[in-house]
Parts: sequence; structure tokens; C-alpha cells
Amino acid sequence: MMNKFKAWHINLIEKVQKITGLSNYQIIWISFIEGLTIGFIIGYFI
Repeated sequence: MMNKFKAWHINLIEKVQKITGLSNYQIIWISFIEGLTIGFIIGYFI
């Protein structure tokens, strides 16, 4: 089941990269900033 989820996630990221033209490095930074933002929002309300 995890392999199926991992394959789906990789395919989704590749599709987004093709559409937006973002590099792997840019995707990693966007994910990092998104995680910080969500963490701060959750931390603020808890």
C-alpha cells in the first residue's frame, strides 16, 4: 500500500513540475515554507 501511495505522490509532483516549470530545489523550498506556515498556524491556535 505504501509503494502505491509513494508512486502516486511522485507522479503528482512530476505533473506539477511539468505544468509550473519548477525545479526539484524550488519544490523542496516551497514544501519547507508551507510546512512552517502550517506549523505556525496550528501552534497559534493550540
